[in-house]
Amino acid sequence: MQKSLDKKVVAGVERALATKLSHRDIAMQFGISVGSVSNIRSRMAQPLKATGVSADKKIATYHWRDFIEPAKAMQRLKKSTSWSQDQARIALGDGKSPVILCGFGDQHIGSYGANYDGFVSMTEEIVKTPGLYIALMGDFAEMAIRLRGVLEVTSQVLTPEMQEAFMESWLDEIQHKVAFATWDNHAVMRQESQAGTSAVKNLLARRCVYHNGIGHSDIVVGKQVYKAAASHKFRGGSMFNRLHAQGRYVRQQAADRELVFMGDIHQWAFSATEDAGSERVYITGGTLHENSGYAKRFFSLTTAAHYPCVVLMHDRHAMIPFKSIAEARIFVAGWESYRG
Repeated sequence: MQKSLDKKVVAGVERALATKLSHRDIAMQFGISVGSVSNIRSRMAQPLKATGVSADKKIATYHWRDFIEPAKAMQRLKKSTSWSQDQARIALGDGKSPVILCGFGDQHIGSYGANYDGFVSMTEEIVKTPGLYIALMGDFAEMAIRLRGVLEVTSQVLTPEMQEAFMESWLDEIQHKVAFATWDNHAVMRQESQAGTSAVKNLLARRCVYHNGIGHSDIVVGKQVYKAAASHKFRGGSMFNRLHAQGRYVRQQAADRELVFMGDIHQWAFSATEDAGSERVYITGGTLHENSGYAKRFFSLTTAAHYPCVVLMHDRHAMIPFKSIAEARIFVAGWESYRG
């Protein structure tokens, strides 16, 4: 905070301001900063026009430095009320067996086009499979609330409030299987654009590790640590490579990340490859929004509900991706039989 100047100095500066001297010359004359001269000038009453009106006109008294400490205090308060995090360390499993990590997103619950039987089957498989954990990759709910068109809004079989209730009940049942969750554009961004906050984000963030942007998680399995990155959507894309965005991100921004999850594009893909001198596994999940009129009009008549996953070994550093949870389970069962 700027110290108060001597009244005689202030009076002298006010007199000098009535001359043609520049603020810099006045500052040098009185041994003060140019900002102090500008501050004194802003506090000087402006003469009223000769209209016969005389008033005790209020003159604002402030300086830009006055805003610094209150702004910093609000930053601290905002941070203390946030449940989101950019980095996390997450231990999965009992440390004695491999684990399966599956990116599960783009369910679009609430839409007429969602596959609800597929959602029930997927949930039962997740709950009943030992050593299986999921990363929630966003767009769980349809949340057609942007009012871009009547058809979009009326394409919901459940109201937005019902969609939130559905999600809350489902999370209560499956929470122990969730490794982490990310933001999305259908619920989180749409609710934020309408209300400045998101009920869906709050439901997720209060129950598990939640990344409100790109998230870096160190996944601990036994003595192994896997460097993961995840986001509902990474920038960039290629019509020839569904995994282009993940590779672009690690090459340009996060060379230490080796396991990268993404959703959003509704087209499943996975790869195990060497990239920039390191082994990488990239995974993009499919969707349960299998009867999307938008997709049929602009993309494709076929949508696959496959959710690729990765087996993370506990006794050596190895990431083995699979097309489905069922295939990963066969591998783990074979490993357990072999170890027998």
